[in-house]
Amino acid sequence: MAYLVMHRGPEPGKIFRLTGDTIRIGRGSRNNIIIHDNEVSREHAQLQQTPEGFLLQDLKSSNGTFVNGQEVVDSWLLTSQCIIELGDTITFEYHPGEPDDEEEKTADLLTQNRNPAYLVVNTQSQDEPAVYPLDNIVTKVGRSTACDIVVLEPEISREHFKLTLNQLGYIIEDLGSTNGVSVNEEILTEPRLITPNDVIQIGKTITFQITETPEMFSNLIRTNLLLDTKELTDPDNTSVRRRKRTQQMEIPTLISSPDPSHIGTGLEGTDLHNQVLITYDRNDWERIVAPLVDTLYDAKIGAWVDQYLIEGSSDWLVATEQARRECWLLVVVVSPGAMRSEQVKRNWRHFHNREKPILLLIHQPVERMPIGARRLYRVQYNPAVPEASFNQLIKEIKRLKMS
Repeated sequence: MAYLVMHRGPEPGKIFRLTGDTIRIGRGSRNNIIIHDNEVSREHAQLQQTPEGFLLQDLKSSNGTFVNGQEVVDSWLLTSQCIIELGDTITFEYHPGEPDDEEEKTADLLTQNRNPAYLVVNTQSQDEPAVYPLDNIVTKVGRSTACDIVVLEPEISREHFKLTLNQLGYIIEDLGSTNGVSVNEEILTEPRLITPNDVIQIGKTITFQITETPEMFSNLIRTNLLLDTKELTDPDNTSVRRRKRTQQMEIPTLISSPDPSHIGTGLEGTDLHNQVLITYDRNDWERIVAPLVDTLYDAKIGAWVDQYLIEGSSDWLVATEQARRECWLLVVVVSPGAMRSEQVKRNWRHFHNREKPILLLIHQPVERMPIGARRLYRVQYNPAVPEASFNQLIKEIKRLKMS
């Protein structure tokens, strides 16, 4: 018997067994799987059992059905583990077979009324701790942007350790890191249970701690956009919702940070914290991006572009990695070429996964935008009066900066 696990939605972690030949999913009360979310249509999608596996069909929903990021236009045969998305807000993971007892018990923990846990991260390079909600069954920590919590420090491996929720709490396990993991100054050699008083340490400058009272450590919660603790925990505040990564996409990351050449990138650490990152197809530079950058600077908005670095060079790799990490907002100049660009996709996914704000400047129409685009603020570029388009974008940037 196959099953679905909800990763994003009103009941994260819940397991839905696919019993019967036809399973309907939607907001209406007559569905087999009912999802109370406005992004979900009354009758959104249908699963039909066949000898080869379950056939997924979209029932002409308003916001679409997707498998591994690809829209389901007619039907899609689910033959192996994959990610199913309904619109931009609901994500399931499909599993053929039967969940084991341990998986069910662990998944149930996320649907029970329990106090949310947070991971506190202290590094020597940051004045104040960063606090991340632990709302996955398994949370990977490392330098790779494919991890759930990204810590960009030299002593951290690409995938350093993971935390797994079970009936007793969180189990920590070293993922074969270079510098190892210590718990209360003891080297971690096998998985062990972590308590709130335990201190996880990597090297000499990085420590972690699990807590249910994040306000004791910091008034900032990261998702990676910094949010006020009250906003994140206030049940009456519906404007802030942390979205998990929904696509199991391989995000290109650096195996080790490259060394800049003798030319250099011209960037010092933290230079870009107040900058806007603009990502685009280089063929659009002269017509739209260069005038946009000039207009932003006239409005006293710092903008960073990679135009003057050689794509693929060490300097380019160092600078673009720093720009993704430090820039607070991403502006995407949308065109068919941009949507095919691996660098644009990488920048988009990095900001989207951390809930850092993204604005769209629609230069040319495209057939399909990446996941999450539907809810983003967008400006339609008008070549007849480009200043009007730029000013509309500037107005929204300033509003976000002040909020």
